[in-house]
Formats: sequence, structure tokens, C-alpha cells
Amino acid sequence: MSHEPNSPVDVASAPGEDSSNVHQTVHDSEGDGTLVKTVLEALEDASGLPIDEMSVRLYDSIDPDALDAIFAPTRNGRGRDRGHVSFAVGEFAVTVHADGRVFVRQLG
Repeated sequence: MSHEPNSPVDVASAPGEDSSNVHQTVHDSEGDGTLVKTVLEALEDASGLPIDEMSVRLYDSIDPDALDAIFAPTRNGRGRDRGHVSFAVGEFAVTVHADGRVFVRQLG
């Protein structure tokens, strides 16, 4: 995977760390699925396990409703295109960007 310096892959991985263990997906804000669903699917991809077989739950780390709301369109309907939020879910670091990019990497 190639990426530009200071790209989100760099943000999602520690300096000098192999970025090949970073799983990336993009949330389609105009689709039917929620941002939380996209994050759960990214965690499944990174872990290789169905989400219901993982030992931790997303809500143990972050409020799923708040995650969906934080990047929801503004009251005037404009999309949000700036900012990101990062949090750990068990052995994974998750970074969600306002533009829909989701990065998951295994910690340790």
C-alpha cells in the first residue's frame, strides 16, 4: 500500500511501524448503513472474526450513537469534512475521519 507522508495511514500507525497491518475502509454517508456499522465491519476485517465472536464490544469503548452523531450532517444539511476521532477497542486502535475514512490497526 502506498501513501503520502502525513496521510491517515501515518496517523493510524506509530512512527516507523509497518503500515501493512492497518485496515482501511470508507463509510458511504449517502448509503443505507451507519458509520457504526462501517466501523464494526472494519473491526471484523482487521480481526478476522465476526463481530459477535470478538471478546470486546464497541460500546465498551465509545458510545455508538455519539459516534454516528459526531460526523452527521449539520442542521443545514451540509456534510462534515474536517476532524477525526480515535479510540481503542480491545486490541485495536480505530481512527474515524469526518470524510468517512476508517482505519483499524492491531495494537502491540
